[in-house]
Amino acid sequence: MNRVLHVRRVARVNSGGKVRSVSALVVVGNGNGVAGYGEGRGADMQSAVLKATRNAEKNLNYFHRFNNRTVYQSGEFQWHGVKLKIMAAPPGYGIITSNPIHEICRMVGISDLGVKVYGSRNPMNVIKAMFEALKTQRLPEEIARMRGKRVEDVELRYYGMNSKK
Repeated sequence: MNRVLHVRRVARVNSGGKVRSVSALVVVGNGNGVAGYGEGRGADMQSAVLKATRNAEKNLNYFHRFNNRTVYQSGEFQWHGVKLKIMAAPPGYGIITSNPIHEICRMVGISDLGVKVYGSRNPMNVIKAMFEALKTQRLPEEIARMRGKRVEDVELRYYGMNSKK
């Protein structure tokens, strides 16, 4: 699956007049934890989207999900001028957030999540911030290793259950 999330038409002026170009940002994912984004620029929208899709397919990452439906931890994440407050949600909550983040969650396979965007709401930066936030979430295995505890104890304490169904 792929979605064109943002298209920007720009024009630069030189001695020959205005030269128009288009930049696009595309998100690609399989709905099961793998997703990536890519940017592309071209003379027309079709070539920009094609380049962005190729770049997104090259930049695919796997994102861990708690019970295959939400993120592992709630928290705040800052990337440049964008500040995201990410809230893990119970089953059936849905995706309550802005449109670009909603599409990212659909591509990754997240079905229950709440995200509030503070600061800059530039769609390109919001998309990049969300991908960085998903990449940097800490897993129970990392928390257990840092604290010298068993993974089962950390999962029971933080999540109220084990992540394996």
